[in-house]
Amino acid sequence: MSHSPLRLCLIIFGLDVAWAFSNNNVGVNPASLCEGWDHVTHRRHLSTPRFAKSGNDDEDGPKPDNGDDEGEDWRAFRAKLVMSEGPSPSPQSSAGVQNTDGAIVDDSDLDGIGSLFAEDPSSTDASSPGGFTPLDPSQWAYDSGKVIEKGAVILGGVEQDFGFGLRQQYFHKAVILVLDHDENTFTKGIILNRPSDRMMDDDVNEGLRWKVWYGGDVQGLDSILPDIVCLHSLRSKEAREASVTVMKDIQWTTFGNAKKLVKKGIASGPEDFWLFAGYAGWGPSQLSGELDRKSWYMCATDSRTLLKELARQSKGVDPRDAGLPTWELLMSMIGRGETADECSGSFDDLMLKEWSQANLVKFEYREVGLAKNPLVGGADLSAGTVDKLMKEAARASLTSSDEVKAGSLLRGSSADRSPFLLQKQELHHSLILVVLEDDKVSLGCMLNHPATKGYEVGGSRKGTSSIIPIRYGGDYAIKGQSPLMWIHCNQKLRNAGLGESFGDQSKGIYKCTQEEATEAISYNVAKPEDFLILSGVCVWPKLGSNLANEVRRGVFEVVEQSKIDEVFQTLQRQQMLTKENLAENLDTTNEAWQKAASSDSSSGEKEPNDTLTVGIGEGFDEDDDTVVFNSNKKVSELANDALKKWVATFLLGSPTLA
Repeated sequence: MSHSPLRLCLIIFGLDVAWAFSNNNVGVNPASLCEGWDHVTHRRHLSTPRFAKSGNDDEDGPKPDNGDDEGEDWRAFRAKLVMSEGPSPSPQSSAGVQNTDGAIVDDSDLDGIGSLFAEDPSSTDASSPGGFTPLDPSQWAYDSGKVIEKGAVILGGVEQDFGFGLRQQYFHKAVILVLDHDENTFTKGIILNRPSDRMMDDDVNEGLRWKVWYGGDVQGLDSILPDIVCLHSLRSKEAREASVTVMKDIQWTTFGNAKKLVKKGIASGPEDFWLFAGYAGWGPSQLSGELDRKSWYMCATDSRTLLKELARQSKGVDPRDAGLPTWELLMSMIGRGETADECSGSFDDLMLKEWSQANLVKFEYREVGLAKNPLVGGADLSAGTVDKLMKEAARASLTSSDEVKAGSLLRGSSADRSPFLLQKQELHHSLILVVLEDDKVSLGCMLNHPATKGYEVGGSRKGTSSIIPIRYGGDYAIKGQSPLMWIHCNQKLRNAGLGESFGDQSKGIYKCTQEEATEAISYNVAKPEDFLILSGVCVWPKLGSNLANEVRRGVFEVVEQSKIDEVFQTLQRQQMLTKENLAENLDTTNEAWQKAASSDSSSGEKEPNDTLTVGIGEGFDEDDDTVVFNSNKKVSELANDALKKWVATFLLGSPTLA
């Protein structure tokens, strides 16, 4: 991309300004300046400050990045330079900026958030494209290219071939505030648009509870000891001394300090803070590489815009909406609104909403951290809860593991909300042959995933050959054994003594060696299509969620012996995977999976609901658990789409095909 000489000079000048201002006071440790506050320090692997506080510096503590609240944020100054060649900004009121936000100060508004929503004569009723947070003339944002710095915002990218739909859904369309950055060591940020309705108790201020936001996947919501960051915009000297400035009007402190600020009356309560559990982290140069792959967009914006969005999400926003409006707003502000519109309602959007449903919505007895957590004063389990857990444990110990044994065939759950929607999508509607069951581990092979490779075998007539698809059986290999496992389910071959059973049954699926199979084919005792060839196994250790427990929980179902032959014959119709037969192979998988259903159950695909109301507000039923929130997409259909996406991505190498 080329720049005019003027623009190039402005960008260079802007970056120089950023360097000069961002290094002001970086060596100050605010905790050392105010007795009684917790130490607010960066992690040891973060950057070492370039400048240390000298003995001649003012002892009142660290200053805000811009020097004082009445001055203009240096980022705003740089933004004017960088954006000066773009469209002219909206005319500002001649009244200028009053107390940084154009509003009259209310003494009871300790953090200034109330003033953000106060009426401003200079503001208009116009909304940003998409109808989200109203913009006033003091708000700004621009695409900052590849400039990574403290206070920058990282927006989840949507132009890469392989997005976050199948893995790490929480990063899809994330809005991440950079708290610290050093290209040679570490970058740390917190996700700003994942509010939850989960709460954390306060052991300092009796009766108070703190709303928890999902900050990232490192030491996050379900960690035993979550990493807690409390953002705020408190203006008092005491609050600043207990905090680290991220950008103008936005600081962070520890949970301990936040509770002390409330206890001392410096903060009015938890509502003056945004409490984030967990963070996102990148190693040396990692984030730069991901920017090159378009996994992210870098955005520079003002604190007012971020504070408005944080305040809006704090009040009455359903966590299942996954913070998408905040991302869309910022994308529009940096000139990427068209890109945002093109992917609205995408597969990745729907998967993110399902992740939010599973992780951000509060369930009974669900707490954050050790509540498992000393932060909440110990586990608050009622007698009924303990009794329920004890009964479940006793029932599990009495259930015989004989239902799962070597030679058993299992089918993936038939629940409407698949347990494999958000992870291990390959197990959705899977058919798994248990090949080993002992006191340490269970091993199984998926039978329903032909890959793009095959094994060529010679026919009974000279010069003839056939290709048998090699099937993906799992991620692991069995040490000391052939990488390929040959199996059949043919009574004629069993009678001929070809192979051996996995268990003690005389019927069912048999295994044989490659030499036995190819010899039987060459002598016309068997045909190539009699065999399935498997590569890899799935592993379930007996410690933790073992395979027998997965069956008890309904994650898998045991297939009746009488149905195994029919299921096997259906799978034999699958071909070596290509782009052309992807859909056909998946249809055959679904057909075999349905045939494996229990005779005394109605398991299998349900008929579409023709009377489906078409989330929240107009046309959507937000209480219908069978559809994705605020959409008319059936969760069961989304699980099928996720399986197709997985096959296209990992077996076919064409993620954009599905």
